[in-house]
Amino acid sequence: MEEVLHLRDQGDLAAMVRYERHGVLAEGSTDGWQDQSQAAEISAEEFDRLWAEARRALGDAA
Repeated sequence: MEEVLHLRDQGDLAAMVRYERHGVLAEGSTDGWQDQSQAAEISAEEFDRLWAEARRALGDAA
């Protein structure tokens, strides 16, 4: 939420569009993910690594 408010307050529409494309899941329901054909559980460490990698990629695209 902090990121959304920051983007809104800074008026960076391009960054907000990128966030919406990659960040909407965090705001939606996670029900049913287990039924998806490519779904897999990952460790907290793997999640943190992938999240940091995604944030770097979004930062580079800004």
